[in-house]
Amino acid sequence: MARIAVCGLGTVGSQVARLLIEHRRDVELVGAASKDPQQIGRPLHEVLGLPGDGPVVADSIVPLIELQPDAIVLATGSFLPDVHDDVLACARAGVSLVSPCEELAYPYTRDPAVAEEIDAAAREGGATILGSGVNPGFIFDTLVATATGVAWDVTQIRGRRVVDTYEFGQNIHLRLGIGYTQEEFDRGHEDGSIAGHVGFPESIQIVCERIGVTLDHPVEERFEPLIAETAAPTKYGEVGAGRTEGFVQIATGVVGGEEFIRYELLLHLRPREAGYEPADTLSIDGLHPVNLTLSPGMDAVLATSAELVNSLPGLIQAEPGLKTVKDLPAAAAWLGAMPDSLIRV
Repeated sequence: MARIAVCGLGTVGSQVARLLIEHRRDVELVGAASKDPQQIGRPLHEVLGLPGDGPVVADSIVPLIELQPDAIVLATGSFLPDVHDDVLACARAGVSLVSPCEELAYPYTRDPAVAEEIDAAAREGGATILGSGVNPGFIFDTLVATATGVAWDVTQIRGRRVVDTYEFGQNIHLRLGIGYTQEEFDRGHEDGSIAGHVGFPESIQIVCERIGVTLDHPVEERFEPLIAETAAPTKYGEVGAGRTEGFVQIATGVVGGEEFIRYELLLHLRPREAGYEPADTLSIDGLHPVNLTLSPGMDAVLATSAELVNSLPGLIQAEPGLKTVKDLPAAAAWLGAMPDSLIRV
């Protein structure tokens, strides 16, 4: 039986814990931690609104590491500086870790020194470290790379994801870029306070490395705000007319002087009313084109939570070190006993 702990009980972490408790066998949830003072010191099941008790929620990852679980799911931030210390602590202690931190999915280009530091610590400590989720982790990297398996050649890859963000909270909206005037939106991108989707460069690098091509230069990104003509409803009030109710984020990777990969993400508070149908679409051009449409598109929270949980068998059995999703078997739901033969030497 695998012993798992969860650090971070926000939107994703709570769903990870719920999935492990309610839908997975051969696993024991031995610990949980949170920074929320309303959760710390309470039984996990009580925090989740489930019957039973479960472990008492701790205030940091340190008590979880002391439990020496087989793996920790770290759901606390999107940026490497947010998770750096906790990832290193796990690596040095020999505790494997998977995280939806987008920048951890492929840190070799964004911060090669940190990537080398994490990899060295994990190898020495005997831990496996992985960044994964729905995006990066599945839609624009694992799924794309897998789809090229039936392609004769690949001349261009295009992906588009349309997401209804109505259910997102205000803090997430503001971090992404929703709720601003045009001037605030532009200024936020210039100073870095508005991040948009984090992870496009990581996904593109994973795909290119998986299929054996090299980018001419770093991934380029641009943003196009979508301004509300009338007040747009949210769960916490309204985004007023004249403010961003969404945006389009475009990322491109150039190979041999030509655009090789182009990904678009459209986030919107009321996409259908604006003429956008939530869906995930992929096109791989070449002699044998491959076209995929997932409709409706993946739910960001549920899909990310499932990807993290379903990555655990491969994570636990992998060789130590910093890994990406291309290095491990593709995650799959395990509804019976946890698979014990994913990694064959």
